[in-house]
Amino acid sequence: MRSLLMRFFLGFWLIIALTIATAATLGFLYAERARASLENFEVSEAMLDASESLEQNGRDGLIDWLDSLPSVTASIVFVLDESDEDLLGRKVPQPVKQVIRRFERFGGMRPPRWRDRDNVRPARPFTQLVGPDGDTYTLVVLPPQNAVSRWVTERSRLTFVILLLLVSGGVSYLLARAISKPILRFRESTVAIAGGDLDTRIPDTVEKRKDEIGALAQDFNRMARKLQLAWQRQGELTSNVSHELRSPLARLKIALELARRKTGELSELDRIDAEAEKLDALVGQLLTFSKLDADMSGDRETVILAELIESVIDDVKFEHEGRDIALDFSGDDNIELTAHAGALRSAIENVLRNAVIHGGDNVQISLTEEDEQLLISVQDSGGGVAEDDLEHLFDPFYRATGSEQRDGTGLGLAIAARAVSMHDGSIDARNSEEGLLVELRLPLNPTQG
Repeated sequence: MRSLLMRFFLGFWLIIALTIATAATLGFLYAERARASLENFEVSEAMLDASESLEQNGRDGLIDWLDSLPSVTASIVFVLDESDEDLLGRKVPQPVKQVIRRFERFGGMRPPRWRDRDNVRPARPFTQLVGPDGDTYTLVVLPPQNAVSRWVTERSRLTFVILLLLVSGGVSYLLARAISKPILRFRESTVAIAGGDLDTRIPDTVEKRKDEIGALAQDFNRMARKLQLAWQRQGELTSNVSHELRSPLARLKIALELARRKTGELSELDRIDAEAEKLDALVGQLLTFSKLDADMSGDRETVILAELIESVIDDVKFEHEGRDIALDFSGDDNIELTAHAGALRSAIENVLRNAVIHGGDNVQISLTEEDEQLLISVQDSGGGVAEDDLEHLFDPFYRATGSEQRDGTGLGLAIAARAVSMHDGSIDARNSEEGLLVELRLPLNPTQG
């Protein structure tokens, strides 16, 4: 069956058909057994034996007669006293009780409107015996039953409900499982792709299904392959363009130096030099961003994080040597992590540079362990950014409101986010009282890869 529509249709149809068939079968069997019992009881030898036992020994004789019936008797016989209780203390079937109550509502006599009519008498659904003391006993004979059919007869409603619940529940579970299981696979793959794992595919067990879900899995995998190809081509294009730009930039700087030697210092040449430096920085970050995947393919090594962070702090201080900035670091000097040192250094370096460029002259860096993770916090004193900008800070080429005139390419935090995610970690930014707080979280035992 290749269509989910047909599965749903036939599944619900089966539930309804089984419900109707079960109800009709139980009702028919019960009615036929009751009819056979009522038709055959008056002429049975059991009736005569019961009458004789009651006449000779009264109530006790009737009880002895009930006890003397063989266990494999073809009928189950109930004898009810005037309180509608069985002489042996057994439970009386509810339908029998209802019929007896309707009959006894008239007290065994004709209603007032019938008293002037001798040819009208109330129906007697069961045979009754009168004992020597005048007590009346009602005999009820149920149809032949085995242990299972007896249980069904005495609890027909409960049986029907249980059977209905079991059948409908079983079919519904199978239908729900047939839908939910592949949907879970889709969700897992979607989350993985959203997290940057473009190698993720829907399993073959789902893709090879011959229904709509299988077709959707094929389309999903086809889309994932195209996304991965587009991402690879974009990375290759970025890398190639960056490499191609490096050569004319180098020639431009040489030409600029030659022009200065011939003409001396000019403001126009200084402007060209500044713009060339910005372009060179952009090309460098583009190359860094495009090479992250390649760097992550190498082996990991043990990194002492405190030493790595202090080394980055020294480099940033050197880059801003003429500026009075405070970069304070606190943390355990012995914390180690197995990581790709180059990518991890790039992440910390870009976050710290961003804090120095955009976040004032006082930057606090801390390294702690928290909930089986390493937490690297970078707190600047620049007053923070607009709340609407927070969720986009790690997007490539995104610049926060008001930062267009500042230095920077919009790639630094994107590089940091990419490097952290490839270490199975996370990066987050939020405003605090002092300024922007960026937190890098890395697992103590990262997945090897």
